Amino acid sequence: MSLSCPRDRSALKPQTYEAKIEIDACPTCRGVWLDKGELEAIQEAREHDYSKTLAELPDSVARSINKVAQAASGPVGCPKCGAEMAVREYAYCSQIVIDACPEGCGIWLDAGELQALEKFFERSQAEAGDVIPLRWRLWATLAGVFKKSAPASK
Repeated sequence: MSLSCPRDRSALKPQTYEAKIEIDACPTCRGVWLDKGELEAIQEAREHDYSKTLAELPDSVARSINKVAQAASGPVGCPKCGAEMAVREYAYCSQIVIDACPEGCGIWLDAGELQALEKFFERSQAEAGDVIPLRWRLWATLAGVFKKSAPASK
């Protein structure tokens, strides 16, 4: 099945990424489509070494500007099923905005976001070792509280 870029409708081209994971990349805008489970596989592979750039602080201003610009551009359709993808910040603390298919087909990452996520994963692991970072534990606790307090639908 041939997939089209949700941003510019160009035909996505299969390419091999880390650990021989096949992703679909747009030759025009350089965004990538990751099928369900591919981001996790890339995270586990960790073939790219970002340790030298981890000492640098992330450019929070640029990420905030990108977050606003992406939210303003509106949602795009899933390349697989056509559903309107949800625009959200990855992990609620990364400042990296992704487009996620509500049907679970996968995620769309604009140019540079895959590398930014890899740096985020590596930085999080370096900060916490094998322990879940405090900000993630805090978010999970708050999300659990809100979920429990929500009225049950009938």
